[in-house]
Amino acid sequence: MTTLTRDIHTQDPDIATRDKTATVASVSDQDWHISRTYGMFHIPARKKDEPCALVVVTPRGDAIDLGDNHRFPFTISARDIAEDIIQELGNHGVFVCAGELPSEEELSRARARRDSWYKQLIAEADEMWARGHSYREISDMHRRAAMATGLEREWAYVPQRQMDCPACGEKVKPGVALCKHCNAILDADRAAQFGLGKSHETVVSRPAPLSSQSK
Repeated sequence: MTTLTRDIHTQDPDIATRDKTATVASVSDQDWHISRTYGMFHIPARKKDEPCALVVVTPRGDAIDLGDNHRFPFTISARDIAEDIIQELGNHGVFVCAGELPSEEELSRARARRDSWYKQLIAEADEMWARGHSYREISDMHRRAAMATGLEREWAYVPQRQMDCPACGEKVKPGVALCKHCNAILDADRAAQFGLGKSHETVVSRPAPLSSQSK
């Protein structure tokens, strides 16, 4: 099994000799950057041609501030670190391997948990969309779930922000040549290129400077 592996190194190389490493596996197509007091961690997205991405975690040292310039140093085991950094990522298909590499059973369970959560998100988004067809209620995670499962949903597409037509005030897409509401030409060059607006001479433009206007 070919996998993408990245090492997270300890600040103190001697610590690594006192404990085993732990491996984090991810079947998610999303990158994760996790910050802890004892360091920053990056769990990369799974590549399309790979079953999972792997991150090897090693022990790290930390210290408790006791005040009066006194600190109590201690060592955090690799497995404790691994369990800590993935605690909110289980539904995404991220887990700590029992061994050095994930088993097929572990990967299958992770994919099943991820897919089950995706289905839950899609059902939730379907319900919200049915209530009011509002894109504001749909999160990026809802859209990601729909895209990952290959389901077609109207709410899964981010609507393009619209602008006001300067002639009639109705909403139009940015960059259009002709207003669909009042037929005002918003982009003369594009309108001429496609032969639009020939029967309508309304062209929206800025007023000429005072010096060039007739008195």
